[in-house]
Amino acid sequence: MKQALDYQAIFEALPNLNLILSADPEFIMLAASDARLSATNTRREDCIGRSVFEVFGNSPDEPVAFGVGVLRASLERVLETRAMDRMATTRYDIPRPASEGGGFEVRYWSPINLPLLDEHGEVACIIHQTRDVTDEVLGQPGSLGHQDERFRAALLASGTGTFNWYLDDGSLHFDHALEQIFGLPLGRKLDTPERLLEYVHPDDRERLRQAFALYARGEEHSVEFRLARPGADQWLACKARIFRGADSQRSFVAGACTDISARKHAEEALRISEQRQRQLNETLEARVAAEVDRRSRTEEALRQAQKMEAVGQLTGGIAHDFNNLLTGIIGSLDLMQRRHRRGDGQDVERYINSAVTSAQRAAALTQRLLAFSRRQTLDLKPVDVNRLVASLEDLLHRTTGENITLVTDLSAGLQPACMDVNQLESALINLVINARDAMPNGGRITVATRRYTKSGAPDPERRGLNEGDYILLSVTDTGSGMTPEVVERAFEPFFTTKPIGQGTGLGLSMVYGYIKQAKGYVQIDSEPGRGTCVSLFLPVHHGDVSSVTDERDQTPRGTGETILVVEDEPVVRALVLEVLDDLGYRTLEAGDATEALPIIESVQRIDLLVTDVGLPGMNGRQLAEFARLQRPDLKILFATGYAESATSADFLDRDMALISKPFAIDAFATKVGEMLGAYAG
Repeated sequence: MKQALDYQAIFEALPNLNLILSADPEFIMLAASDARLSATNTRREDCIGRSVFEVFGNSPDEPVAFGVGVLRASLERVLETRAMDRMATTRYDIPRPASEGGGFEVRYWSPINLPLLDEHGEVACIIHQTRDVTDEVLGQPGSLGHQDERFRAALLASGTGTFNWYLDDGSLHFDHALEQIFGLPLGRKLDTPERLLEYVHPDDRERLRQAFALYARGEEHSVEFRLARPGADQWLACKARIFRGADSQRSFVAGACTDISARKHAEEALRISEQRQRQLNETLEARVAAEVDRRSRTEEALRQAQKMEAVGQLTGGIAHDFNNLLTGIIGSLDLMQRRHRRGDGQDVERYINSAVTSAQRAAALTQRLLAFSRRQTLDLKPVDVNRLVASLEDLLHRTTGENITLVTDLSAGLQPACMDVNQLESALINLVINARDAMPNGGRITVATRRYTKSGAPDPERRGLNEGDYILLSVTDTGSGMTPEVVERAFEPFFTTKPIGQGTGLGLSMVYGYIKQAKGYVQIDSEPGRGTCVSLFLPVHHGDVSSVTDERDQTPRGTGETILVVEDEPVVRALVLEVLDDLGYRTLEAGDATEALPIIESVQRIDLLVTDVGLPGMNGRQLAEFARLQRPDLKILFATGYAESATSADFLDRDMALISKPFAIDAFATKVGEMLGAYAG
């Protein structure tokens, strides 16, 4: 502290016998009251500046100074906790003056140790206040014995016994309560730790031996062990701590053992119960798993039955449509043959147009199947949606009939959409036909376009719509509308409300398929009796818009370029070769990759490789990779009717393109011209 303590003021303020000790492990006597000096037969000059344990040493009549040990333990607790510590009545013998014969006088004390804190809250010194109760103890011979009996009764009631282990000679002493807990016969003493271990379960002896080693080193430790006796296990929990003498050396270990058998047995019973519960749960889980498996098999069988029913419905619808289409194709060709045999060229052009129209409709039906499975190959380009709607307006008017009014409401200044123009045309025609069928008694169809921007805020009505800019193309009718149940299932494959044979259930599924494949979104708003609105959210094209989709006026022609055609179907290969020859290209042909490899490895000039993807053996993509090893700059055009791998984003590499079968001659010629740069400049 910053200023000296007024010890006299402290002594006057506090009654009884007082010492002031330093706040360090030596516990130096800084001051002593006159009453304390008188009571302990000491002089101030003999004690001030010396350790309290040096002044008041051990009595030779007391082999182990219990008083010294418990006093030091109390003072150390004060230093650690900075709180008052009250000690029990303690025997602490006092030296007699030489004039009275010397030796030690038995004394009993009731001490309190008080910390005196400085302005920082630290212990500045300790006030050791005590009261001499020797006369009270010795004047009532039965008092200590009575208290000891009450203490022993309390220990027995709690199943606790105490022991002392003296380190100087290694002797061990049990109290009566601990002797009873261990079940020692009369006169039997466990006077050393090794003798104690004889009564401990063999599996726990090493654990208890290690605990005693820790006690001897001054470490507090708790240990649980079993007694070696027949019958149910008896468990004890042991905890002890060391006490030091006046010289600060380790003097003795005092500890207690408590019977914890009831807790251990309860824990074991709980463990067994939990184990049984786990076994029951595992059995229950197995039963549940078996039931789930059985139910899954039942559900799978139901799904298979539903699938077969859907396939039957699909087969009926497609068979109906294809039979009509094939009738148109075969009938037209048959009439053409008849007229050709007779040398009559009348109406041949009309039959040719009928056959071509039916064939194109058959190709469109096939594309529906691919669109439904999202396996068609999309040629995503910038598309002017308003121009596309305007170009189809005459066709849509003819499709809807005279009793239906078709109106277009097109917003000006729209950005191009990123779509496949052919698939978008097919989607629009499908939606208008569906709207027409919903109005058998006539009505109004509105085809509208406008700009739409989806912000980052959640939109519960369009959960599948990603953030960004879109062109909204909608088809609205005033027809019968749909119930919520029908709206919910409208995009399901094979679902249709039309009679069997009049619809495949692929119309809206096809629209949904390639709109989703193009990263767009489809929404249906409908109420019974109030019509239907189908909205297509078409992603806006970002980038160069100079090549907005438009049909070219003339088919490009070749200037002698050499094209290798690899196609396993002879009729298709012959057709492609004839088209290319008519356009002014030189052609080479191969039926599969085996025939094409020698040509690729030769010195023959090849400007373009046209190959089917689904070749037997080495497929078209593998052939392209081999060709690129031989000719790194070779341009490659893939043709495919269906190839699942061709729909992946990484299928096409540099200077590669893809065209879907069946293709129009002009579309094929245009694609070849683009690959060879016929439109460059």
